[in-house]
Amino acid sequence: MRLKSRLPSIWVCILTLSIFLTGCISGEKEAQDKQKEMHKQTNASISDETDKKETGQEKTVSGVSIEIEKALKLEHPDQKDKQVLQLQLKATNKTAEERHVDVFEMSVYNQDNKKLNIYPGDNLGTKLAPGKSVEGNGYYVIEGKGPFRVEYENTDTKEKQEWLIDKWTDMTAKATEKK
Repeated sequence: MRLKSRLPSIWVCILTLSIFLTGCISGEKEAQDKQKEMHKQTNASISDETDKKETGQEKTVSGVSIEIEKALKLEHPDQKDKQVLQLQLKATNKTAEERHVDVFEMSVYNQDNKKLNIYPGDNLGTKLAPGKSVEGNGYYVIEGKGPFRVEYENTDTKEKQEWLIDKWTDMTAKATEKK
């Protein structure tokens, strides 16, 4: 008899608890959806800005801004008939987590879309703490002609960015003879 008298109040408690939990879950989902949308808009505006800029400008890959500050054409130290493309890079970690920055995640292609080999120089590769910046170089053996397309792909997130290198400073002996 007591159970029958308490049954309506038990149902009211269960119903109230269900409504409360549903509201909490949907509120959390809405907050997550808003956060994802803001992140997409931020990335889209960053992409729009960087796509409009010329070669050598800053682009963001997985929260790390990468700038190709300068491109130089150098003599190959071992082979006189070859040159090396040196990309002077600056990277800044704009996230709250440690990120990797590595030239080996960067591919360079000539105008015929042939991938250039990495020259074994002092190539940039490091872990970057939140908010920190690093400068370094990437070296590539030039085959064929430019302009050169540079592609950086974060191996963890698969996010990519591209630059077009259509201007570089020629530091080879041939260039200095012409001056």
